[in-house]
Amino acid sequence: MKRKEAIIQGLKSFDYLLALTVIAVSVFGVVMIYASSNHAGMPAREQAAFGGLWRFQRMHVISGTVLMLVFACIDYRLITRLYLIIYGIMMAMLIALFIMGPDPVTQTARWLPIPVPGGVISLQPSEFAKIFMIIFLAKLLEVLKDKFNRILWLGMVLAAFAVPVFFVASQPSLSAALVIAFASLVVLFTAGLKLRYIIIGTIVVAGALTFLWLDLMRDEPLILYRVMQPYQVWRIRVNLYPELCDDAWRQIQNSRRAIAAGGLTGRGFMNNQIYLILAHNDTVFAVVAEQFGFVGSAILIGAILIMVIKCIIIALRAIDIQGRLIAAGVAGMLIFETFVHVGVVTGLVPATGMPFPFVSYGGSMIWVHMIAMGMVLNVGLRREKDEFDDDYDD
Repeated sequence: MKRKEAIIQGLKSFDYLLALTVIAVSVFGVVMIYASSNHAGMPAREQAAFGGLWRFQRMHVISGTVLMLVFACIDYRLITRLYLIIYGIMMAMLIALFIMGPDPVTQTARWLPIPVPGGVISLQPSEFAKIFMIIFLAKLLEVLKDKFNRILWLGMVLAAFAVPVFFVASQPSLSAALVIAFASLVVLFTAGLKLRYIIIGTIVVAGALTFLWLDLMRDEPLILYRVMQPYQVWRIRVNLYPELCDDAWRQIQNSRRAIAAGGLTGRGFMNNQIYLILAHNDTVFAVVAEQFGFVGSAILIGAILIMVIKCIIIALRAIDIQGRLIAAGVAGMLIFETFVHVGVVTGLVPATGMPFPFVSYGGSMIWVHMIAMGMVLNVGLRREKDEFDDDYDD
């Protein structure tokens, strides 16, 4: 009877709006990938390369939905118990990429080939590092509780997420590294980081950014070229000085033109006349704006806002610190990714390869975000402590 009552209670407390919103946005993403990769003005070579991506994304969304529902049914406290193993797997994947070195064609090391029956699939460890770090920190900070505000323990926590951030940034994947750092800081803040550390951190970051800004103003930066790739520095400069116009700035200009052309209600589905490079990933929001205008863009951002608000509500109602930190970390991840992606296509921030959550192309991205939302849904199922908690506390 207890099991039956638990199932009934779970069905009653399941957040159907959050789950349906995630699925709806993901399905919409498949449609937008079809529209962006079957552009009338796309060169034949790119049409052949990208025209069928929507079929792969469809499979990613279907399998991702299954993952979301599976993780929604698994007690998140069972998963967080494996936090050290999860951290070890994450570091092993990142170190393996580091050892393999960059691809001779793309000069990046972002995809890890995993042998499976019938072939090989490529996973993006930097994407999995996002949810792995949230899980790891949620449990670590629960274990440390008030101790993490002591300088020695706080230094250990900061080092624990600084190391994977370094490996991800060295791939190079600056956008993913920033997401991991931001989500980790949100988790720290939610866990109760003391105000003095927040003030000190703000001063240090502001000072570092000021120093890097002054270095950027030099004809030949001394520091930036040591901590960033030359093309990353160039993207920042192009954003500041459009007269240095290159492909990155032209992409931003075309994104702006697409957004402007969409107007209030858009040109209509598949009537995207402005060609954007890699529109299925880095600039998919501009495709949405051109076809569905301000109204369609606002609805899409509103759907992400619903997810964020739901994550925050679930965090506030969580029965323990682990659940609260998981939900808060996922909310931070969604906020940062959405802000940067929209900021890039509107020219507010320098060009970077930031995917739009659930809409941009990418199997790893979809799976990671679906798993994250599944865990948030499971946190939302827990309304009161049960026998598991008593056993856990022992």
